[in-house]
Amino acid sequence: MDAATASTGSVDAKRGPHPRRVDRVPLKQGVQYCTRCVLDATVPRIRFDAEGVCNHCHVHDRLNRLFPTGEEGERFLRRMAEKIRRSGRGKPYDCVVGLSGGRDTCYCLYKTKQLGLRPLAVHFDNGWDSEIAKSNIRRICTKLDVDLHTIIADWEESRELTNSTIRASVPYIDLTDDIGIIVALYGTAAREGVRWIIHSHSFRAEGINPLLWNYVDGRFVRSLIRRFCRIPLKHFRNADLSDFLYWVFVKRIRTFTITNYYQDAGPEIDEFLKREFGWESTGGWHFDNEIFGLQCYYSRHKFGIDWRVIELAALVREGVISRDEALEELQRVPPIEDPEIVNYALKKQGISAEEFAELMAAEPKYFTDYPSYYPLLKAFKYPIKLLCRMNVLPPHGYEKYFEL
Repeated sequence: MDAATASTGSVDAKRGPHPRRVDRVPLKQGVQYCTRCVLDATVPRIRFDAEGVCNHCHVHDRLNRLFPTGEEGERFLRRMAEKIRRSGRGKPYDCVVGLSGGRDTCYCLYKTKQLGLRPLAVHFDNGWDSEIAKSNIRRICTKLDVDLHTIIADWEESRELTNSTIRASVPYIDLTDDIGIIVALYGTAAREGVRWIIHSHSFRAEGINPLLWNYVDGRFVRSLIRRFCRIPLKHFRNADLSDFLYWVFVKRIRTFTITNYYQDAGPEIDEFLKREFGWESTGGWHFDNEIFGLQCYYSRHKFGIDWRVIELAALVREGVISRDEALEELQRVPPIEDPEIVNYALKKQGISAEEFAELMAAEPKYFTDYPSYYPLLKAFKYPIKLLCRMNVLPPHGYEKYFEL
């Protein structure tokens, strides 16, 4: 699908994003949709079986069997908590938990404390945190009596790194912030002598994005910096393959995705957080980090990517919403794409209307158009699968990198 076909508005060469609010976008015509969820044939590497059910649904079902919830999940969580506590004896903390202020990470921190663990909360601030997200972080850390370590990115470098990914014409403009989060979590764990990082990504509530949409590795990031970065970087630290080898095999840091073992796809978690911690919704999908307004607009208009579709498909599989409700939601443009939000982001990023029009008109690219470690990763596909199952690497990494 080209950018013109995908567009729900227009980009004016003088004014940037069109100021008229577009509230509806039609479903794709003449395109096959999964008969069970809402993914369609434009999703990279998607496959359909004889009944029209997509491979994302089958992977979801397999992960559901592999990672049980309910009583069995609770028993596993208690066993893992004991293992993590043993590794942290004699230290101030026995695990590191990433915290954004959103529902998933806040509840993850609560669950970690409920299991009797002593977490250190780590937050990476890229300069785009909403005030509500900041308030949520303070409230939950105070109420749970958890220490917070915040890593604040150098703003000029953070802005330039994001702009570099836009100049590279790849779909995920926030990928260098993902590197920042990785370095914050592993770097903090290594410095504190902590062997466990607790993750909160949920295949049940969020799904797993196609690799072509948001691939990231150190070599890929380095290649983008060399080609598109216009200022010297004095503070940014990349996460290269050698770093992971050091963290995993020298510091023996492991990851544990706690959300795999409890049901987090329904509204009950939001209600619990509001009641117990005074947690506030950020006001909309991904409003905790306001750069996502530009991310969504850019990806939809340039690539035809609606980032909500993976999450909505997962919620349909879990029975949280119906397929018809999800399809209806996909026809509504998310509020975070409001032109005021997008234009504010462009101004904050220092991108003129003329430059943005040129960037939007440039040929779409993907990580496959740049140097990366992916060919090497493919050669070690099965050892990586083993490391994922052993909690050495994030458990859904194998599915994301080699199946979806």
